[in-house]
Amino acid sequence: MVARRDVIAGLAATGGMIASAHAGTRGHALPAGEPAAEAGPATREKRREGVALALGGGAAKAFAHIPVLEAFDDLGIRPAEMAGTSMGAILGSLYASGMSGREIRAYVVDLFIKRRPLLKKLFLDSGRPLSSLLNLTRPAIIDPIVLFEAVLPPDLPRRFADLQVPMKIVATDFHAQDAVVLEEGDLLPAIAASSALPVLLTPVRIGSRVLIDGGFTNPTPFDVLDASRFVSVGVDVTGIEVNDDGKLPGALETWIGSFSIVLHSLVTEKLKRKQPDLLIEPPVGTFKTMDFFRLEKLLAEVDRSKDRIKRDLEAVLERA
Repeated sequence: MVARRDVIAGLAATGGMIASAHAGTRGHALPAGEPAAEAGPATREKRREGVALALGGGAAKAFAHIPVLEAFDDLGIRPAEMAGTSMGAILGSLYASGMSGREIRAYVVDLFIKRRPLLKKLFLDSGRPLSSLLNLTRPAIIDPIVLFEAVLPPDLPRRFADLQVPMKIVATDFHAQDAVVLEEGDLLPAIAASSALPVLLTPVRIGSRVLIDGGFTNPTPFDVLDASRFVSVGVDVTGIEVNDDGKLPGALETWIGSFSIVLHSLVTEKLKRKQPDLLIEPPVGTFKTMDFFRLEKLLAEVDRSKDRIKRDLEAVLERA
């Protein structure tokens, strides 16, 4: 039986498992056989203005995106376009709505460290019965729309058009078995669909499509950004560093860890043929995917890399 602590953490575990082993950043590399961008005079004269930012999926480790967003704020850089998968879609939508990185940090720390606000939002403030959130007769036990209505800021814009930064959210079409990019209409169902990890969170129907977690098809969606107009930055949090403590992993850890392996494999293969101008990989590999209540330690670990992240951002912008 899953412990109560894991269930609470699981309510927010919205797919995309992340575990990068180092605070690395990678420069742009062209796919084999593709002509270099400097080949023609017209290309040399064309300069891209602005930055496009993609945040990968992630469960607890995806909170590593927060120091990256703070680095953007420190440099006075506001993305011209954003994309996100799963937890990256959640945090990306908060940032695109106008919240600063530090405001997002304060909000999630209040939820997961103080804990009482999380329980209060889930079971008291929403005014909904417990059965509206948890129902064992559904395809999954948690309704993601009800979950996010309860825990996300009440002033989060209702529609994509109301965001301050254009946002693309990636989900997976269950029947077509392909990625879907959502960028118009209601925002909350899109966030819920992108984060709908099977078994835990119920699939979301948008129009004629049944959608599940976007991590199954595009865990770190830098390739949906308009790299012809903007400098592309991807934050990948799918790297895996597993310490063998001699114990067999539990059921929940095995299930989520297996998903993490799939995501990392997808990103690794995609990077062989296409890369963003800058790939940031926060150092979160030693944390577990369900470490929601170790949030402050995770943030402190990634904070040590913030100056390097800022230097790499400045360098890639100078080259653009």
